[in-house]
Amino acid sequence: MSGSDVNQVRNFALVGHGGDGKTTLADSLAMAAGVTNRLGEVEQGSSFMNYLPEEKVRRITISASICTFEKEGLEITVIDTPGDANFAGETEGVLQAVDHAVLVVSASDGPKVGTERSFRLARDQGLSVTSVLNKMDHERADYDGCAEQLEKALGVRAVKLHLPIGHGENYRGYIDLVTQKAHTFETDGSGREEVGPVPDDLKDAAEEARVVMIEAVAEGDDQILEKYLEEGELSEEEVQATLAKGISEGTLLPVFSAAAGRNIGGAVLLEAAHRFFPSPTEAIARRTRAGEDEAELAPDPNAPLAALVFKSVADRYAGMLSILRVFRGTLKTDIMIVNARTGTKERVTKILQLRGEETSEVKELLPGGIAALAKLRDTRTLDTLADDKSRSEVVVIPPPRGVISFAVEAANKGDEDKVFESLNRLVEEDTSLYLGRDERTQEFLLTGLGQLHIEVTLEKLRRMYNVEVNLKPPKVPYLETITGRAENIEGKLKKQTGGRGQFGVCYINLEPGERGSGVQFLDEIVGGSIPRQFISAVEKGIREACARGVLAGFPLSDLIIHCIDGKHHAVDSSEQAFKMAGSFAIKAAVLAASPALLEPIMDAEISVPDESVGDVMGNLNGRRGRVGGVGARGSLQVIQAKVPMSEMLSYALDLTSMTGGKGSFSMEFSHYEEAPAQIRQRIITEAQRDKEA
Repeated sequence: MSGSDVNQVRNFALVGHGGDGKTTLADSLAMAAGVTNRLGEVEQGSSFMNYLPEEKVRRITISASICTFEKEGLEITVIDTPGDANFAGETEGVLQAVDHAVLVVSASDGPKVGTERSFRLARDQGLSVTSVLNKMDHERADYDGCAEQLEKALGVRAVKLHLPIGHGENYRGYIDLVTQKAHTFETDGSGREEVGPVPDDLKDAAEEARVVMIEAVAEGDDQILEKYLEEGELSEEEVQATLAKGISEGTLLPVFSAAAGRNIGGAVLLEAAHRFFPSPTEAIARRTRAGEDEAELAPDPNAPLAALVFKSVADRYAGMLSILRVFRGTLKTDIMIVNARTGTKERVTKILQLRGEETSEVKELLPGGIAALAKLRDTRTLDTLADDKSRSEVVVIPPPRGVISFAVEAANKGDEDKVFESLNRLVEEDTSLYLGRDERTQEFLLTGLGQLHIEVTLEKLRRMYNVEVNLKPPKVPYLETITGRAENIEGKLKKQTGGRGQFGVCYINLEPGERGSGVQFLDEIVGGSIPRQFISAVEKGIREACARGVLAGFPLSDLIIHCIDGKHHAVDSSEQAFKMAGSFAIKAAVLAASPALLEPIMDAEISVPDESVGDVMGNLNGRRGRVGGVGARGSLQVIQAKVPMSEMLSYALDLTSMTGGKGSFSMEFSHYEEAPAQIRQRIITEAQRDKEA
């Protein structure tokens, strides 16, 4: 940001399960800060923070939205993140750029899958976390019960800092148990707040809740606990300091209340930012790497520049917008910076501060500041921008790997170049997308975190670049091989049509090679039965036939071919004749050597909650998988298994169904194995049917 004191900077992300009200809470904050004068509605497509057409149509957050403003001496950046697992890459990128995370939970529904996932992601980054129990105005809202569920689900002490005033439709504010002040709000959505003493009818309840709160806070610090036990009271300053220490260490999770739909929540976040959220000097220090050497990134505005591009936004007309966070040094206009990965030099012409879809220019950015640079030539998400003196890179966590792939092709002939150029721009924007060509099937594959992720990408492709693509399930890269031997197999081409004829004969022996060895051709011709100049033609014919396969059109592999003899004619022999002879020989030899089909086997790692282990393992068995082991990782069980690739193409949706969205998986190629007879026959039949069609 553009202030003069790093200690007055606050940046934080709103995280949590989709639908729990993060975006509405961000809108309420923007209104409380005076950024906007209206409280939009996600369901009506009028949200200030959700402005993309895809977000308005689907009523969900797809792309992290950023709002920067100054309020009461602080320079604040809030980032609203997606809650849907399809867009987890966005959230993970944001968490590498902020100093604090606010976990938003529905007080009526309690913690869900996304709640736990978001908390773990934030803590894995070393971020401090506070929580807001939103939707307190809903009929089933239960502040105390939800806080207890949160503590149990996350394994951290939840400290209730509020006593709600009213419940459900009657919720109108809260008592701050630290300051012992009542905060009441107009229920007309205006956000008008009145702060006063605790009402007489709530004094006893507030005192009881305060005792519980202080005990929870004191338990995290031996000295404070000793003082509390001796004196029976702690000052507001002591409670505040001990809370801040527990938040920073991750031992305490402060819990606030809000009803963002009624515009009760923005003021809560503003106050919490002042009292509890860390400045860049107090937050966990990120690290930088130069070669093998790592060092802490101290937020010194006078040190060499180190800024991380944590998000990129593709624009059809403006090009790529690189959104960055400064960790060290000061970013200014009209200076030269260097991409630490590529060495490319860039001039900073404009620094754009973001407020939803609006931008404004600032002259400089201090550590902790978040803003955007336009039209950098060769900069991608997770690149580090530095000055000429420092080429070290900010240490980052790689983006999540995609779990579902589709083959993509241009819907209209002639659009191929345009389609893939446009898709590559979207892949640059979203690091959890991958576009590549499968060398085995020659298909272009678009890989993402889920089907919705892919669908939204194609909607953006259509809107921004006016191109259409067709999606298909990817082909499984089967291979063909042999399990037996064949000897002295003849391949012959003999044609005589009145002029010069075509004549070539070769004899081959065929045996299985080691798995993964490909096709080996051995020249064992002696005595000139095939002239030297034609042996390469025999090999070429054999290799071309191997690439086309014999059983079902899949490449042949793991063969050792011995070319042992042949015949030629002084006039009628040619390279083409011996090439055809080699092709005929290998086809006949394969059919005589007990051909088989090989299928790719994947190493799969599936993370699931305890209660889903049995269902998931049973499902893997049904997919012809072999479980190699099960072990605990945090609160989840991790299943290691080897599973045929063909059985995993639709696994993402099935795993979500089996685990209620709590499961995740990754996989990579392991090896090839011979497919069972029934699978082989089905694949051959399908290939023949496709060929006929």
